[in-house]
Amino acid sequence: MNTLQSCQILFVDDEEEFLSTLVKFLRRKKLNVATANSGMAGLDWFTKNPVDIVVLDIKMSDLDGLDVLRKMRELKGEDFGVIILSGHAHTDIAMNAMRAGANDFLLKPCAVDELLERIDMLYERLLERRCACDPGGRP
Repeated sequence: MNTLQSCQILFVDDEEEFLSTLVKFLRRKKLNVATANSGMAGLDWFTKNPVDIVVLDIKMSDLDGLDVLRKMRELKGEDFGVIILSGHAHTDIAMNAMRAGANDFLLKPCAVDELLERIDMLYERLLERRCACDPGGRP
């Protein structure tokens, strides 16, 4: 997980207590974490900053997470990874998330260690894909 320290992670979730607790844990691990407490704020941050991994809630008060995901994919293609978080265990939600461009799906509440492991695996895949596309080996 040493490579994760170079990963820029964006968490978009309107549940502030959940977001705050999660981010404190990840920052203690010396990870680069940005947060947005709404879909619109997440899109705004995303358009102005480099990002490697987005952890995105499905149900938010202003924009549906799937709409946010689709817009992010329109803006930056496949050069970032997305993990969807949902408090709803419906197969349709997971399927729709994957169709919209999510790379992974976790149910809330999730164990922080599991989320960290998923972020690590997704970031490794992203780096491999970037190196395959860029013979110069841009991580």
